[in-house]
Amino acid sequence: MTASVSIIGFLTVRGVQFKLDGANLGEEDGSAPYSIPWDTTTASEGSHTLTAVARDAVGLQFTSAPVRVTVSNGPPPDTSPPSVTIASPSSGATVSRTIDVVATASDDVGVAGVQFRLDDADLGAEDTEAPYSVPWDTTTTSDGSHTLTAVARDAAGNVTISEPVTVTVSNTSPPPPSDTFAAGDLLLSFEKGTVQWRGPDGTLKAELTGTVPGHTEGIRFDAAGNLYATRWCVDAGCTTGNTVEKFNVHGVSEGSVGSGYNCNPGSITFDAAGNMYVGQADCSGQILKIAAGRPSVAYQVAAERRGSLWVDLASDGCTIFYTSLGPNVKRFDVCTTTQLPDFNLAPLPGGETHALHVLPDGGVLVSTGQVVSRLDAGGALVQTYSVSGESQYWTGVDLVGDGTFWAVNYYASNVYKFDLATGAVLASFNAGPPVQTVDVRVSPGAP
Repeated sequence: MTASVSIIGFLTVRGVQFKLDGANLGEEDGSAPYSIPWDTTTASEGSHTLTAVARDAVGLQFTSAPVRVTVSNGPPPDTSPPSVTIASPSSGATVSRTIDVVATASDDVGVAGVQFRLDDADLGAEDTEAPYSVPWDTTTTSDGSHTLTAVARDAAGNVTISEPVTVTVSNTSPPPPSDTFAAGDLLLSFEKGTVQWRGPDGTLKAELTGTVPGHTEGIRFDAAGNLYATRWCVDAGCTTGNTVEKFNVHGVSEGSVGSGYNCNPGSITFDAAGNMYVGQADCSGQILKIAAGRPSVAYQVAAERRGSLWVDLASDGCTIFYTSLGPNVKRFDVCTTTQLPDFNLAPLPGGETHALHVLPDGGVLVSTGQVVSRLDAGGALVQTYSVSGESQYWTGVDLVGDGTFWAVNYYASNVYKFDLATGAVLASFNAGPPVQTVDVRVSPGAP
């Protein structure tokens, strides 16, 4: 702020005192040009009056005409656009039936909404809440190449269009194979992303071809005989993979299902109504409840080393038993959203729990690294299962339903069938390369 002083006659100006609303503003300036810095952020927003008082050598004062100013220090306009990326499907993917198109978006102030576009036309309504997704019924689109984009906007009207993702729609594939999952068939998942389909005796029938990227961790059948496989994150930002893939009863992929995954879904269980519960190994470690047509529900559960790595639902429809790569079998009640005490009475042998299955008698069968352990309904360890002559690290287990179960030795990729009561080995086969088989499931057969 500056002031100019006109000298009349022989008067000498000794100083100029600036005033704000009648109060001194800083110190008197004793030399021309007369000025003072004013930090307007120290004044309230709105109208203020500035004056300058000049003082001469004999003490006479001369006050300037007032100047009215308005202080406005509100936030600067938001000119930074949001960022947005399509996370699923990936570019180059082949899609069919109905899939979820998913995007990630962020902004320094806040994302107001994401509008998905198919070949430059709006695909559904704008999604105003994260996670940003829209269902796409690809049967309403012609077969062939199509382009997906996502348009993110913030409250200030700044807009960003994602990099385009090109996918191939294919809904006129050949008729599905006549073979379907039969009762007792084995399904083995491999970290490299493949799923083996084997007969009850372990004979290889086929290798399922997925359309969703990411290595496979857990697999599970629903009541209708469809197979679901979890897909882990492909990249560090979890923009690719990080979902669940569905295969129909013929073993044909129907693409990804569900949304709201945080990172690395590990395993799946279903309730009687067909709701899917998904354990997540990393990030939040939450268990997700995924129901068709409704937003996902997340349950924050106590973790040990790897979130809610493996899950199974008890017959009460409320209690989820889960493991977290620690020494315990943990429990959470999804009906009351309550963390329950650990099921096991003492830390389990091996100390690293993996796949588990709630037994009909209320006990639990769980792989614990060095052995497979069986707990009774009270949580007491009553039996362990293992083999001799090879290094052992047990991961996947599943019941056959006739008093036997299959278990995977991760170190050797050997799959064994045990008698639940006696522990006797009844059958075995090798599934392929070592240290890749991570889960085994027994098909209930078509309903």
